[in-house]
Amino acid sequence: MAKLLAPTALSMLLLAGALTAPAFATTSDNSSTANSEVTSQFGTADPTDDQIIIPPNENAQERAADYDNLEPQRDLSILPSEVAKMRDLLMNAARSGDIENFRPILDAQPNVPSLSFGEVDNPIQFLRESSNDGEGLELMGIMLELLEAPYAVQDLGEGEPKMFVWPAYATHNLQDLSNQELVEVYKLVSHLDVEEMRLYGGWYFFRVGIDKNGVWRFFVAGD
Repeated sequence: MAKLLAPTALSMLLLAGALTAPAFATTSDNSSTANSEVTSQFGTADPTDDQIIIPPNENAQERAADYDNLEPQRDLSILPSEVAKMRDLLMNAARSGDIENFRPILDAQPNVPSLSFGEVDNPIQFLRESSNDGEGLELMGIMLELLEAPYAVQDLGEGEPKMFVWPAYATHNLQDLSNQELVEVYKLVSHLDVEEMRLYGGWYFFRVGIDKNGVWRFFVAGD
């Protein structure tokens, strides 16, 4: 069990190749130097336990200030019709359990949605290989959970269409959340995930973006 980030979330981010957080260190009873560093940052650590520690980002305060902390929206009836339609298409594809059902959605987009911060030549194959099960099922489950969460409306300015972002907390530095908001966050990630992201400066787990014209813009994790 990871001390700060739950294993599933960590493995998803690393396999997707999208996480640009500070390098993590694996510590065990064979690494006294690493253990001493963990102890100094996080308190006494059991040297017999394997641990994955992602250290606090030295620029966490600056990163946290960059988040918009947008108000979570829970009323789906006010979504623009094209946004609601795309959300339904993505959710139906995710529920199907067959990653191939995303192919016609991808083909209909004016540009390939961002799935990584690197170049993706074959989106379907990328989704398969980025999922721990090798078939894309885990990623489909994550997408479904995200799209069932509250959303936020992000104004990108400069003539760009407004972006509808799931979950709303992807626009948040995760500080000063109400109890209701924390419960909604905990449906997506664990308490340990939240603590780690706060140390880093804000949300960097998966999120989905659909612009106001109904174009699927991204399904990505990382920073």
